[in-house]
Amino acid sequence: MKLPRISKPILQVLIGPLLLMVLAYAIWRTLGSSQQWPLLKENFHLVFTGANLFPFLLLILLMPLNWLMESFKWKVALQGIQPISIWTAFRATLSGVSFSVLLPNRVGEYLGRVLYLPTDKRATAVAVTMVASMSQLIWTIFFGLFSIIYLYPLLITKLSLPSSFFILSGGILFILLLVLLLLFFRISTVSSRLANIFNHPRFASWMKGPQQFTRLQLLRLLGLSLIRYFIFLFQYGAALAAFMILLNPLDWIASICFTFLVLSMAPNFAVAELGVRGLVSVWVLGFFTMNKVGILMATCSVWFVNLMIPAAMGALLLIGVQKFWKHVS
Repeated sequence: MKLPRISKPILQVLIGPLLLMVLAYAIWRTLGSSQQWPLLKENFHLVFTGANLFPFLLLILLMPLNWLMESFKWKVALQGIQPISIWTAFRATLSGVSFSVLLPNRVGEYLGRVLYLPTDKRATAVAVTMVASMSQLIWTIFFGLFSIIYLYPLLITKLSLPSSFFILSGGILFILLLVLLLLFFRISTVSSRLANIFNHPRFASWMKGPQQFTRLQLLRLLGLSLIRYFIFLFQYGAALAAFMILLNPLDWIASICFTFLVLSMAPNFAVAELGVRGLVSVWVLGFFTMNKVGILMATCSVWFVNLMIPAAMGALLLIGVQKFWKHVS
């Protein structure tokens, strides 16, 4: 049955919060069954009385560096079609975060960013932004594969799944990684051939952006994505230390890399991402510690600092977009 036209936007707005409620209930059941709630007050007391304040402050201080790296990536990606300053790239990136809160799988990031560009460059900018996102996904899968290998004995023990399942999953991810690398480093050729195959003026115009990429630009995108990936890891490490989740470095690194991998593969809304991130983190890091409330609070802290604060800043920056382009033109 076809939904009425007015029902679709309503459904899009409601599905994120509904999914969040389902995931929150699942987390509540996980914590409640382990009688973890008495630890909540203790965790907050340790962080906000100064005992573990430094790692929590480090988490916050790394947030602008995280989004600055993403801004550099976007600036590099746009180099061939619309050179912009790093300040404009930073404002656009934060504005994209504010849009992403409302739309599934962060697609709103594209909409928020291109508002800072001239109208005739926006469609092409979306295409090059997708290439920049691909560079981040490559590292997510790369380190995710290593996390599966490291966690393999635990996953076999904790889950009622045959070893062949994990071997097959690892094989599929490895093939996907190779395909992404091939597409990434041959994006200029691929986009040119796609433009010729579909032979549509609008699509050809859209593909002009990826055709401008040089090998050096692509390597720079990969390098910036790698730096940003490590910033993510340091932020999680700081959050875990702040909430007294003190693990072997390899254990928490592998667990967080695995969490990043699951998040990249699972379709979700930014509003509901907290629930997905929390559920996966509690499950994986729960292999190594019984402090599940600490894991959840660390995860919530990273989500709030990395998404909610930049989204609020981006929403404020959007107020001056029209005025900005009025003076530029």
